[in-house]
Amino acid sequence: MKKILVIEDDVTLRENTCDFLKEEGYEVIPAEDGLEGLQMAMNHLPDLIICDIMMPKMNGYDFYKTIQQIKATSTIPLIFLTAKSEKEDIRAGMQLGADDYIMKPFDFNELLLSIQTRLNKFEKIMQKNDEKFYAFIDNPFVGVFIYQNQKFAFVNEKCAKTFGLAPHDFSNLKFNDLIAEQDREPVMSKIDRCTTKAQNTVHARFKAINMKTKGDLAVEIFAGMVNFKGVDSLIGNIAECGGSGSKMLFSDAKDQTALSLSKSERKILALVCQGLSNAEMAEKLGRSKRTIETHRANIMNKTGVKNAADLVIYTLRNNLI
Repeated sequence: MKKILVIEDDVTLRENTCDFLKEEGYEVIPAEDGLEGLQMAMNHLPDLIICDIMMPKMNGYDFYKTIQQIKATSTIPLIFLTAKSEKEDIRAGMQLGADDYIMKPFDFNELLLSIQTRLNKFEKIMQKNDEKFYAFIDNPFVGVFIYQNQKFAFVNEKCAKTFGLAPHDFSNLKFNDLIAEQDREPVMSKIDRCTTKAQNTVHARFKAINMKTKGDLAVEIFAGMVNFKGVDSLIGNIAECGGSGSKMLFSDAKDQTALSLSKSERKILALVCQGLSNAEMAEKLGRSKRTIETHRANIMNKTGVKNAADLVIYTLRNNLI
């Protein structure tokens, strides 16, 4: 059920709007002014916000400027409501980045159409972003995981194979299930400090359990906390010690040569991380295979890496995508 935050200081309009949206199957969160709306937006992370402009304590413009500065709320679609018809007000709202602008009094069906349009558009954008994100992290060279609310939200093939499993096997596992008993307490202590934001990253080497053979293996993880789909998540990579994957995703070391890469070279890096061949990249970018090979050679020379696996790790480590 989609959540909609309705911020309106007119009690009758607010209640009527909320009742209408509930009948249409939405979960509705009411707020009587911008300050209350800000608190509700941060607490509930709605899928869409309907916001009046002229309100006491904090007007609609200031409310929108504020949520734009907060990571968790910055991408939420917003529809402004106003009783004014001046073009300047409409222009001001749209310049801030509002998704739509509806004049009061309005027809509820008009509002409903706007809501459905904005939600559908936002869903398509998020789906495309998700596809790009998963294509980037689901590569054969680096073991990547996303850990949310003490559960694995994502594990790629490389990470799963490290433990003798398939990605779907992680749906019922917790992190401590993977750690050998002698190392469990110190490693989980580090992970807990990171997930509770007592520290920014976690780096650990420990004995893990191959869930298929039940034997021990030495692994290394490096991870950090990010906001993923509105949820605080531990995201990082894991590899057997001694492998190329031991260069970690969240390493603090930054290579200054990354700054010298051209725009074209960065595009090619992104496609390398998706596992595309030189021929596939040439077709996708509309360039000759020789041009791609030249760019790729330049990238290797600038970064000092020797193969595709290390190139992916270099890209991750330096946040180039």
